[in-house]
Amino acid sequence: MSETPAVREGTPDDLPQIVALLMPSLDTSIPGVTFSDAPIYATPGVVESRLRPRLFPPRTLKLYVLALPSTGEIVAYANVKPAPAEAQEYTGGFTLAADEQQDELDMFFVKAGMGGRGYGGLLLEAVQKDWIGRGGLQLHVFKKNARAIRFYEKFGFRSVPGGEVEWPLELKVPREETASLMSWKPSP
Repeated sequence: MSETPAVREGTPDDLPQIVALLMPSLDTSIPGVTFSDAPIYATPGVVESRLRPRLFPPRTLKLYVLALPSTGEIVAYANVKPAPAEAQEYTGGFTLAADEQQDELDMFFVKAGMGGRGYGGLLLEAVQKDWIGRGGLQLHVFKKNARAIRFYEKFGFRSVPGGEVEWPLELKVPREETASLMSWKPSP
């Protein structure tokens, strides 16, 4: 890394940069799937109007951004949602009871073309540090995204057996992809 970025809490003023980061980064989240040509992602204003309620309270507990100190450029972001209040059913009949739920790492993106610089690790370590006393985190990751699965495993996330769900994708031709539930619990 030529410049060490800093983690800070995100604000609504960060949305234009987050939208610009998200749109090309989505195309790297599932090999062979292009999100950017779907009508919903074609207009930054539409994307921002959908992200705004998703990234801030009450739907989000905290929005993290990783920014370069010299320019303020956001190179990664993540948000954590509160644990679901009800039981969650997964595709093979597996159910996660309400009291087994953890807060959810909902969106975790590094700016396209900036992978491999350690930015994702810096951001995830900051998030995990905040969640040590809160029982850990869970997330959903597309099964086809082996790179992301390896990344999360490196930071202690483990797949939850039976925790698969069919995830609807908003594309030109809508379809579903399988996402796996992963969980991280801090070491005692």
